[in-house]
This record gives sequence, structure tokens and C-alpha cells, in this order.
Amino acid sequence: MRSFLKYVVFLVLPVTLVILWLSGAFHHRIDAKEVEPPTKTVSGIKVASVKVKDRSVLSFTGTIVPSDRAEISTRNMGYVVEVLVKEGDRVKKDQVLLRIDTKDVRAQIESARQGVVQAQKNYEMAKANFEAVKKTYERFKKLLEEKAITQHEFDMIEAKFKSAKAQLESAKAGVEMAKRQLEALQNTLTYTEIKAPFDGFVVSKFVDKGDIARPGYPLLILEKPPYKVEVSLPERLYTQIRVGDKLTVYVPSLKKRLKATVVEKEASVDPMSRTFKVKALLQGNGLKGGFFAKVFVEEKIKKTIVIPQKAVYRRWDFTGVWVVKPDGTLELRFVRTGRKFGNMVEVLSGLKEGEKVVVEGHERVCEGCKVGG
Repeated sequence: MRSFLKYVVFLVLPVTLVILWLSGAFHHRIDAKEVEPPTKTVSGIKVASVKVKDRSVLSFTGTIVPSDRAEISTRNMGYVVEVLVKEGDRVKKDQVLLRIDTKDVRAQIESARQGVVQAQKNYEMAKANFEAVKKTYERFKKLLEEKAITQHEFDMIEAKFKSAKAQLESAKAGVEMAKRQLEALQNTLTYTEIKAPFDGFVVSKFVDKGDIARPGYPLLILEKPPYKVEVSLPERLYTQIRVGDKLTVYVPSLKKRLKATVVEKEASVDPMSRTFKVKALLQGNGLKGGFFAKVFVEEKIKKTIVIPQKAVYRRWDFTGVWVVKPDGTLELRFVRTGRKFGNMVEVLSGLKEGEKVVVEGHERVCEGCKVGG
């Protein structure tokens, strides 16, 4: 009995107390629950708001054209004896641009002048002959009335009278023709001195001193500012574009973005291409005809949600965005995208207007993280 008591006191009781202590019987009990790790804060990210767009900016290919353009040529063939301008020069109306050798033309003019003199002499001779034959004709006419001559004799004189009259008229016409020929050659002389038809710029030069100028072949090309941009637009924009509208034009060769005002609009649509032409007056320097240009036109569209393309997060077949929730934490959300509008993209589902999305710093974000400064 005493051995059993010792066994209980010195072995069973201490072991029982240790077990109870280890099981927490002597400590305050804490309810079991899930342990929440501390929320991570991320910084260095850029956020943008989701917007609703009702207009789209479209880009079209255009060409810079001058207000007026002239290909300068000559009516005479001859050697170019003087070129007074070079490409890029600004010229005034009636300014002499180049001169062509006039020796051949002046020789023709002198010959034509002699022709006028000779034609005048022929006319004087024909007039004198006509006056003489006319007097004889009138005298014979009276004699015929008095029956002093026969009808046959009168007919002979009448035939000479008509012939002399015809010769006089022919000589008179010859004088007029010779004068017109002389005048034409004198006018031709003016084409040996080529002048500018308007104020403008020399954009191309095709001849140098000593070259032969040929009729119908361009010698110089002049352009008159101000410049316009010409562009063909699809017919769906026909009712949206009006004279006076403002457009934005980018000229890559000048690296300039310019403003333009619509000044011309075609009255009809081309049935083959389904487009219509528009010309817009440009404001800017350094422009030249033929320059390539991009013309930006606003188009009214159905209201749609858009976000920056940089906000779209792609991972294999997954397309989504990191959304900043109202409590400032991040959530990766699936979205379905549509059309692109410049640097923006349409969102067909997954977002609402006013929500905020991450556009930069995707490598720093994580699910449930809090956005810091």
C-alpha cells in the first residue's frame, strides 16, 4: 500500500501535471482563427482612371500642295543665254527668270517687216491699176448706154474691171496678213524673256546656260504659297467634315505638327474609291509641294470605355489589368479588349468608368498589395 502511494505521488501525479501544463490547461485559452500576414505596400507605380470616349482620332495620308503651281516653258526653240534664278529662290510677279537667244527670232522679224513693205507696194500697184480700169469701165458703161459700143466690147472691159478689183482686195488682204505675221513674230520675241507669272518660289530648275529650250518642255517650276494639305477621306465622314473645321497635320520631313483649316470639300463622293477629297489651309514655314503628311480627323463614335494600352497586362493567354480598389489594394482582373485608338484601347468588358488601373510599374504589383506613395 505504501509502495503504491509512493508510485502515485512521485510518478503518476507529476507526469499528469506536466501533461496538463503542456496541453495549456494552466494558460488563458485563445480562440483558433486564420493568421493574416501583414499587407505589403508597393510604391513607384503609375495609375490612370478609366475613361469613356465618344470620339476617335483617325489618321489619314495626305499630300502638301501649293495654292498655285506653274510649269514655265517657251514657245520658241533656242539657246538659253542667261539663267537668273536657282532652286529655292523667292520671285516676284513679272520678274525675269531666264533669257533665250533672240537672233533667229529677230531675223524672222526683219524678214516679216520686209514682207509688209512688199505687200504694201503690191497693194499700191493693185490700187493704181484698179483706179485706171475703173475709169475705163465707167466710160465704156456710158458709151454702152448711148449704144456707141457693142455689148461684147463692154463685157471685155467689165471683166478687166472685176479682175482689177479682185487683185486689189487680194493685195489688201496680203498687207493685213503680212502685218499679222510681223505682229506674231514680235509677240514671239517676248517669249525669249521668261517672266514669273506670280509671286512664289522656284522649286525646280531643268535648264542651265547653253542648253536648248524646246517648246512644250518645262524650264522651271514655280509654286505659290500658302500651302494646303490634300487628303481623301472615307464617305462615312462626309457629313462630319465642314468648311472651316480645324485639323491637325503632322509633316514627318519637317518634324512639325501644324494646324490646318478646311477650305475646300468635294461636292460628291468618288463611287469607285468611296472617298471624297478635302483641302485644308496650313499655317507654317518650310513647306514644299509634294511633302508627305499625316492628317488627323476626329470621328464621332458610340460611347466606349478606354484605357491606355500600357495598362493591359498579358500573361500567356490571359489579358487583364491591375485595378486599384477603393481601399487602395490591388486586384488582377480579366478584361476583354477591342479596337485601338492611338495609344488607347477599347475595353469591352471587365471595367467601369472611374475605376483606376496601373499603367506603369507592373513588375512591382501583387494581388492584395496596397498602393503607397
